[in-house]
Amino acid sequence: MFTEQKRGFDWFSLVVGILFILTGLASFMHPDKTLHFLTILVAIAFILRGIYELWFRQFVNRALNESSGWIIFAAILDIILGIIVLVYPGLGALYIAILFAIWFIIDSIMEIKAAGLFKAFHRGYATWLVILGVISIILGIILLFSPMLSAMTIVWLVSTMLMVFGIMHVIQAF
Repeated sequence: MFTEQKRGFDWFSLVVGILFILTGLASFMHPDKTLHFLTILVAIAFILRGIYELWFRQFVNRALNESSGWIIFAAILDIILGIIVLVYPGLGALYIAILFAIWFIIDSIMEIKAAGLFKAFHRGYATWLVILGVISIILGIILLFSPMLSAMTIVWLVSTMLMVFGIMHVIQAF
């Protein structure tokens, strides 16, 4: 049913894996530059999203013959925020750190709500979800009031992800 295929060595995966690992190590060693780079990426994403929303507004007007004032407002706001973050990257890093902490708290609240769904299937699992959700909310509040810790957590997560992807590509090469 399953036939084993001989596969050769994949040099591309090896090179990409090594590059990911080196990038992850570099971001661990230079968290300030990594955070600055992430801030620039977020600013560019804001600007591109604003441009896309302006384009999308034209589509909404043509397709639905509807006014889309809120879309224009949101698009202009995204573009302005993107420019502000590009001009003041320190402010952008603070924004990212606070946004991460708020996202962490909201995700934890959703996890606690999801525990109610699992209560019918497995009470122990639901209890663990609630306990971990409460701990996560506490951590989120700590991150919210300590933006530097939040920013470093983001850098640590990105660096770890880069290294994990790199290791996966190196293994895939063989």
